[in-house]
Amino acid sequence: MKITFYGGAGGVTGSKHLVEMAGKRILLDCGFFQGHRREARELNMKLPFDPVSVDAVVLSHAHLDHCGMLPMMVKGGFKGNVYATAGTRDVAEWIMKDAAHVQTQDAEHLRRQRSQGASLAEPLYTFDDIEQTLTRFVEVPYARNTGEWFDVQVGANGRSPVQLKFYDAGHILGSAVTVLEGRMESNRTECLVYTGDLGRRGAPLIPDPEYVHESADVLLSESTYGDRVHADFARAKERLKTVILDTLSRQGKLIVPAFALGRTQELLYLLHRLTDEKEIPRIPVFVDSPLADRITEVYKNHTDDFDNETWAEFGARGDEPLVFRNLTLVKTVEESKRLNDMLGSFLVIAGSGMCEHGRIQHHLARAISDPRNTVLITGFQAVDTLGRRLVEGERRVRIYDGFYDVRARIEKLNELSAHADRDELLDYAEHVRGLKNIFLVHGEHAQAMGLKTLLEEKHKEWKVQIPERDQMFMV
Repeated sequence: MKITFYGGAGGVTGSKHLVEMAGKRILLDCGFFQGHRREARELNMKLPFDPVSVDAVVLSHAHLDHCGMLPMMVKGGFKGNVYATAGTRDVAEWIMKDAAHVQTQDAEHLRRQRSQGASLAEPLYTFDDIEQTLTRFVEVPYARNTGEWFDVQVGANGRSPVQLKFYDAGHILGSAVTVLEGRMESNRTECLVYTGDLGRRGAPLIPDPEYVHESADVLLSESTYGDRVHADFARAKERLKTVILDTLSRQGKLIVPAFALGRTQELLYLLHRLTDEKEIPRIPVFVDSPLADRITEVYKNHTDDFDNETWAEFGARGDEPLVFRNLTLVKTVEESKRLNDMLGSFLVIAGSGMCEHGRIQHHLARAISDPRNTVLITGFQAVDTLGRRLVEGERRVRIYDGFYDVRARIEKLNELSAHADRDELLDYAEHVRGLKNIFLVHGEHAQAMGLKTLLEEKHKEWKVQIPERDQMFMV
């Protein structure tokens, strides 16, 4: 087995892992690089391999840093299938379309400004490219529903040299742990497990991660929080309540940058519970993100993927977990701008989650210099993003083309992380039978090193490696 790590290695974005087994080339994820705009643009302009040479893509989930480059594959001549769960396919459609829209907006803005970088900002792909990409998707059910292997590609002899299974990763709707099994001509098999982004136990809405049942030679494990232990999910609701009541006591506004996929839906679930249980006043809540609105609709269409606790709490009374009467979904730019002049306290959830683009920026520009207000950071913030600078305590930040003093309170809700922590990652690895080799991906160096040290201390028989971008391994 040969594995080349083209992204999601030595960092947390741009996941692309090319696995060569049983004579086939299978790409695990094909994601955007995110972070500093110019550097990310340069990394995203060209795929680091020939798409024509890839036989199939297996998509773990629909976050942009895992699916955002799929249209570039198709533009480049990729002729294979993209294997994903039904939920991932439906979410990925909107994630890719939003990426194309943002690229178009950025290019138009730079052209209007007559920026020197305008020529570099042309959209990487169009809506037509996305439509072509969607025709390549093949929906694969979770193994818990069938228990059967799914053929990745059938050969001329009618046999499939590579098969896959999906287990629920518990990260976002449709997320999957991938098991790939390759069968050689000698009938010997080799098996790889890829966690994608692994979720946590006890998360709202989504079932807990499922352990794989197969023995595996290799584990590709994420390591986003590999050096720390999260606070219990049960604290998230109480922490959110405290931040809201504190902001209301100052008659301020609560500005919440949130990823449209996953985080927004978790927040809506918690806000629904807090208001229904009268733990917070029924203040106006706005979701100012067309993408989040569309993805929430996808969640509603895949309620079979919700966990049992959600059904027990809301299903019994015929209620929808992501809808409540003081919630307003902001549709147009004009409606979004009107929030700037709205008096009194309210809560607005807007994208993007790392504050790098989207409607959150104009809310921050209006609110960040008022000490009555609160900015609540609810997710991981990559290096060189505005969200990271706020979390690290910078007192003056650039938004659009202006600089703003940070006087609003900056709060963090770490309890809502959708990524497994150090102990959960260790536990998952220990449930993979026959394991010999572990590669730690999707983590900054310090976090990956922390997890590597722990894994090696607990299991001296494991060979644990942290690949860098473009590095190749034979296993």
